[in-house]
Amino acid sequence: MLKSQINQLPEYFDRYISYVPDMSILSALEKYGIDYLHKEKQSFGELGHQVYSPGKWTIRDIIQHIIDTERVFSYRALRFARHDETVLPGFDENLFASHAHASGRKLDDLLDEFDIVRKSTLALYRSFTDDMLQKKGFVYKSDISVLAMGFTIVGHVIHHVDVVKEKYYPLIRL
Repeated sequence: MLKSQINQLPEYFDRYISYVPDMSILSALEKYGIDYLHKEKQSFGELGHQVYSPGKWTIRDIIQHIIDTERVFSYRALRFARHDETVLPGFDENLFASHAHASGRKLDDLLDEFDIVRKSTLALYRSFTDDMLQKKGFVYKSDISVLAMGFTIVGHVIHHVDVVKEKYYPLIRL
């Protein structure tokens, strides 16, 4: 199904969905997967542990955050697709980041993990029927469909890569 087939853009998550062009969810997950991050690998490596402001995440923290978020969002999509009507809580991304110890990991290991997680997400979304993709659930403060959750996963990656390009890449040129 296409992004334009999302019946209602969910509050809060719409900010991520808006980054994604109108394409099928499977194409979007593939296009903005590991190849998308690999294009930035050299610059990511040059950043090392630099941050543009005290208290901000390093590139390794950001990649770990992307991985963790994709896992959480995929789990939500699975629950909704399986007609689980439990209201799911939000999660504290800063708590996750502070306990992930991403700074001690190698960039290549993080990228490999992202690739594995994305392949898992793709397999999950390939298993969904159109009816499953339209199924909705409630998370945090918003109703969201399985389809919209998939585009949120994709848009979340695009958002963070854009932030890195805008705020972190100038550090490389200093």
